[in-house]
Amino acid sequence: MSYLPSHFTSKNWESVKAFIELFPLATLISLHNQEIFTSHIPFIIDNDKLVGHINKENPQFEHLHKSKVELIFHAGDAYISPSEFKTDELPTFNYAKVHLKGKANFIEEPKMVDSLIAMTNQLDFNFKLKPTHPKLPMLKHFIQGLEVSIEEFHGRFKMSQDKSESHFNTAKTLLQQSQEERLKLFLNSLSQSDY
Repeated sequence: MSYLPSHFTSKNWESVKAFIELFPLATLISLHNQEIFTSHIPFIIDNDKLVGHINKENPQFEHLHKSKVELIFHAGDAYISPSEFKTDELPTFNYAKVHLKGKANFIEEPKMVDSLIAMTNQLDFNFKLKPTHPKLPMLKHFIQGLEVSIEEFHGRFKMSQDKSESHFNTAKTLLQQSQEERLKLFLNSLSQSDY
């Protein structure tokens, strides 16, 4: 169970669906033998179900079939400073996430391949993955397709909606700027020799 005020929560499937299409990489969470497992897996929406795939060497693969799961899709977060506003405010964090609960089931190889092609078409305008690609038949040895039946979902979009329109617009701008600045700092600090 989780808490978020109603003015920060969306239960509109069309809004949530559009969010997932823009930010398809989810944190996949499952519980097995009192241990929590997490993986980062991209999903596409197919007939109001989510379709993705998992590496067979991933420990989460061993128990995922017919498991209850939670997915969290992320679009960013930002610390919001009171100094950005004329009104008297306290520091806060704003963010955009989607939470979804459901049941995972493994799918057959043809459906998995279809989902890989669909995902590539959705995300990549410069490359078209074809069913005849010579590397696709090898994938079945390494990855397993899975489908998540959706039982419950909601968007958590906290961006000062409970304040004035001006405040709301400033908060949205700050979230975008913060994401860009922090990502740039992180990428500039990254080196291949770190791994």
